[in-house]
Amino acid sequence: MHTESVAKSILFAYSVNMGAIKGIILDKDGTLFDYGVVWGPVLSAAISRGLAKANMPNERKNECIQDFCRIVGVDGDGKTYPDGIIFRHDKLLRATMRVLSLTFHYRMNPWRVWKSVKGLLNHEDFGLSERLEHMEFPYVKEVIKAMHYRGYIIGIVTTDTTISTELFLKKMGITEYISFMRTKDSPTAKKPNPEAIKEFCAEFSLNSDEVAVIGDTIVDMEFAHHGKAGYAVAVLTGSGDKEGLEERADAVYPELKDILNDKVLFSDR
Repeated sequence: MHTESVAKSILFAYSVNMGAIKGIILDKDGTLFDYGVVWGPVLSAAISRGLAKANMPNERKNECIQDFCRIVGVDGDGKTYPDGIIFRHDKLLRATMRVLSLTFHYRMNPWRVWKSVKGLLNHEDFGLSERLEHMEFPYVKEVIKAMHYRGYIIGIVTTDTTISTELFLKKMGITEYISFMRTKDSPTAKKPNPEAIKEFCAEFSLNSDEVAVIGDTIVDMEFAHHGKAGYAVAVLTGSGDKEGLEERADAVYPELKDILNDKVLFSDR
C-alpha cells in the first residue's frame, strides 16, 4: 500500500468520530475485482466482432482494434486506460466524438460502430453466465463478510445491468450481505449524481457523513463528494488512475483485500 495513503487514512481516522461510518456503498467492476483481468479479454473480443461488422479494414485490423480499445478503456491484455468510456461514463459526448473520429479515420460505417460501442456499455451478448463459471474472485467474500460482521449496511451502486450484477454477486457468494443495489436499470440518476447515496441514507435512516464510498474511478470519488459521504476510498484494480484517485480519495489501496487494514473502517483489527 502507498505510504502516503496509509498516513492519510490514519490521519482521517483521528479526525472523525471513530465508528461514525455505518454504511458502505461499493462500486462493482474494478472495485470488487480487477477490471482488466475479468473484462479485458471479453470486451476486446466484442470490439473485434463489432468492428468486423462495420467493415473494419483487414490490412489495419490490429491497429484499429487497439485504437478502439483505448477509447473503450481496456484491451485484450487487461491493460486499462483511465479516460476510457467504461471509466468516464460521465464524458459520453467526448467519447462519442472520439469514436466518430476513428470511424472516419478507418472509413467504417459510423452507425454500426456506435451500435457496437453501445452494446459494449450494456454488456450485451457476452455469454456472461458461462464465462463466470471459470472465474475466481479471491478475498471478495472475506472482505464483504468482515464488513457485514462489523455491522455495516452494505450497498452496491454500479453502471452494470441488474442481470449482470446479480450474476457476479451470486458467483462471489455475497448476495446475502448486500442490502441495497442500484444498477444501470434502476431509475436512480447515475454516478456521479449523488441520488443513490441519498436513497441509501433515506432507506436506512443514515446521514450522508455516516456513509463510506469505495470505488475505482474518478467518477466514484466525485459521487462520494457530491453526496457528502463521510469517507471515500479508492482501489487501483479498475481505472488504475493512481494520481487522479490520490487527489480525490481519503485513502487509496492496491486492491479490495487491503481495505481490511483501513484505520477508519476496521479500527479494531
